[in-house]
Amino acid sequence: MARSGKADSGQENRLSIRVDAARKAVIARAAKLRGETLSDFVLENAYQIATELLVDEDPVSLSRKQLAHIFETLDNPPPQNVEAVRKLLTERSILDG
Repeated sequence: MARSGKADSGQENRLSIRVDAARKAVIARAAKLRGETLSDFVLENAYQIATELLVDEDPVSLSRKQLAHIFETLDNPPPQNVEAVRKLLTERSILDG
């Protein structure tokens, strides 16, 4: 029977990976340090990184009012921000050496 692209919520699926001994040892040490099983540690960290990478892939929806506000602010920035940027660009700082 063919599977659909969706997994049932609550249904667990196996994920298998191959890893060299040195990497497995490092990951196992980190998992132990966190008090997690190797599987839980790998899954949680892989999931966290994946969601962080994918967050920028989702489209952003703005109302016309929100979009108008953004354009208005870009066209007419608050004066204190303009002064702060001007100061940053013209005055020497500790980073200049």
